[in-house]
Amino acid sequence: MDIASTVRVIGSLIAVFLLLVFFLYYLRRLRLSGFSQNNGEIEILAKAYLDATKQVVLVRARGNESLIAVSGNQIEHLWTEKFTESQGVSQGVSQAR
Repeated sequence: MDIASTVRVIGSLIAVFLLLVFFLYYLRRLRLSGFSQNNGEIEILAKAYLDATKQVVLVRARGNESLIAVSGNQIEHLWTEKFTESQGVSQGVSQAR
């Protein structure tokens, strides 16, 4: 390889590296601005691990509280009830039992 070819290869590598850095920077800015906003529609109230791959999650969404079981790739809905402001989370769980 002559010196001109070597300079072209190194220049191309630097250009590709700079494009990659700029892409990752803008992707990070876009992701942080787009996904960090919490509009409050879905809220995880509690999470309990049953073992390494199984957990139950208490979720509030659109005025409803739902208990969901998650195991590996499976999600199972256990119950849902309407949430009112006067009702606490622990009171709602005990009423559903």
